[in-house]
Amino acid sequence: MGLNIRLREALNRRNLKSVDLARATGIGTGTIGDWISGKSKSMVVENAVKVCEVLDVTQDWLFFGKGSMDDVKNDTYKRKLANQLLADLPEFAIDEAIKRITDVKEFVETVKKNTSSSQ
Repeated sequence: MGLNIRLREALNRRNLKSVDLARATGIGTGTIGDWISGKSKSMVVENAVKVCEVLDVTQDWLFFGKGSMDDVKNDTYKRKLANQLLADLPEFAIDEAIKRITDVKEFVETVKKNTSSSQ
């Protein structure tokens, strides 16, 4: 199941139409139409944050199908803050932010592995 199908599912579940999503997010109806049709398979971070906020879904669910559509209720304040900080970055800085977050994630995974293997 791709982004377009999950996007349609979220719109249907929330009883919204693409024009409602456009109005709520300020994103053009043509852009939203491209996502729904599958013509476009990606979003800039700023748009992803807006869409997920309006549809009340996580980015993990919308883009990767991880978890359930209702997992946003379990999302933490820190995760929402991190997403907002990322959305507020200028486009040129996003790659560097992703690299640093990836480095932190790899560090945490290494610590977990070393901790579990030493026990």
